[in-house]
Amino acid sequence: MDEDILQDFLVEAGEIFENLNEQLLDLEQNPEDMNLLNAVFRGFHTIKGGAGFLGVTALIELCHRAENLFDKIRNGDRQYDGDNVDTVLQAYDAIGGMIQALSAGEREIAPADPSLLAKLDAAVKGTNMAAAAPTPEVTSASADGELKLSLPDGADPDGDITDEEFEALLKQRAQKQAPPPVPVAVELDPDGEISDEEFEAMLKALKAGKSPQEAALAAAVQVGAVTAPPVATTAPTSAPTPAPTSAPTSAPIKSKADSDKPKPPAKNNEEEATVRVDTKRLDEIMNLVGEMVLVRNRMLNLRAVVQNEEMSAAVSNLDHVTMDLQAAVMKTRMQPVKKVFGRFPRVVRDLARKLGKDIELEMQGEDTDLDKNLVEALADPLVHLVRNAVDHGIEDPETRLKAKKPKVGKVILAAEQEGDHILLSITDDGKGMDADVLRRKGVEKGLIDETTANQMDDKQAFELVLLPGFSTKSEISDISGRGVGMDVVKSMITKLNGGIDISSVVGQGTKFSIRVPLTLAILPTLMISVGNFNYAIPLTAVQEIFDYDVTDTNTIDGRVMVRLREKSIPLYFMREWLSPATQYD
Repeated sequence: MDEDILQDFLVEAGEIFENLNEQLLDLEQNPEDMNLLNAVFRGFHTIKGGAGFLGVTALIELCHRAENLFDKIRNGDRQYDGDNVDTVLQAYDAIGGMIQALSAGEREIAPADPSLLAKLDAAVKGTNMAAAAPTPEVTSASADGELKLSLPDGADPDGDITDEEFEALLKQRAQKQAPPPVPVAVELDPDGEISDEEFEAMLKALKAGKSPQEAALAAAVQVGAVTAPPVATTAPTSAPTPAPTSAPTSAPIKSKADSDKPKPPAKNNEEEATVRVDTKRLDEIMNLVGEMVLVRNRMLNLRAVVQNEEMSAAVSNLDHVTMDLQAAVMKTRMQPVKKVFGRFPRVVRDLARKLGKDIELEMQGEDTDLDKNLVEALADPLVHLVRNAVDHGIEDPETRLKAKKPKVGKVILAAEQEGDHILLSITDDGKGMDADVLRRKGVEKGLIDETTANQMDDKQAFELVLLPGFSTKSEISDISGRGVGMDVVKSMITKLNGGIDISSVVGQGTKFSIRVPLTLAILPTLMISVGNFNYAIPLTAVQEIFDYDVTDTNTIDGRVMVRLREKSIPLYFMREWLSPATQYD
């Protein structure tokens, strides 16, 4: 398996796979949309084609079955609804697992679950699982050439075989009696599409243990794309033995498709200007830019000491160039938050279906850009919060109707940029949280005492849900109730130098707001000088900067306080706090 081709396939298949997730869910709401139907069909077809070049038989078979089903749907022979939706989504998950396995370094991909393949075949035929006859598998052959057939569970091994079983037996015999492959070279158009007939021939050859190149040749020979060299054969004896062959050792043959098909047009400038770069290389560049920024800062300090006009101009120019370079490198690391949001329509759909709820997911600000590391780091916290909104927040349809609320609940997932930070919010129009209930639960679970609970305001009570072991569920399920999840969200957001805020109104809903830095690669700081030492304070820890007026200070209980907007705030002096014994100039 060519590693370069594999990596290109993984990148392309990953993009197609992400698009299919959104397209399949949109199609469930608009099953008659021909553009969506064609897009989904092309997605499965493209992944299948790439897998064909790599010889990943399991992925080829699964994509081909899904492609067949959507060919029936777009032709109006089948409907994309009910069980067909569930079956396609199961196939989608299985395809994702195979792509992930290839990315992890596995080169022998296990076939898909036979029950899933049977469901797809049944959907193509328009029958249910009970009526669908599973395709038997030929498992082995005895020493005398007799085939052993694997029959479905419950089938009578001594009874008559079905037509499907008989066809499988004939195919296996044909494979055993076929002459060995003729060593020839074949040139196929890598950018062209193969017909269904060619594909079926290639798939049969791959199943027979042939290499991808041999499979391609077999397909071309069967459909007449190439002319095989003369082969002398003898009639098979009672035992199916391979017939001897006589052929040249090498004969370069050009496919008919190559000679008849016009050459593809040259790619436009925009396509040629696009290049894929390993993220590790981007990280290396980012680190070098960081070193350059440090040098720039040192030069700026020297400029203040060395009073030279030419040097000052050069350092100013370096300052501007460094800032532009830093911003340009940062843009290469940015990705739209849609990379995170794309998974949630499926999460909400599956969970709502399991809980018997009707829920609409609305996503806002999907084009908001943030650092690629944040995209990966935010995935798990957001999954917890969205599942929490669906499970805890949104009521079941009957309860909502009794409360005179719309039957369909709503969850809003939004993102927006605020200066150097990204604000993410998860809002639901569910039952909301009762602060009194939360205080009582906190005391019952031993997380707080009565005195602390009585002193808590509503905002502090809402934050109890972020404590380990806290849950309002009386019963434990496979979805929630163990008090694990929300504490993980808080710890992960804290690691990202971010914060989380909760607001809720009983009967109206709850909103979780997450505020994180725009990037993890650069940490903006506030530079301060204390004596002969310079210090950097992360801006995430700075809430406000104000002019200090010594006349506004007073001493309360031996502590110096300053008045700020009619409120007394304690003062801490850096010299005394950092090192009281140090003598500063």
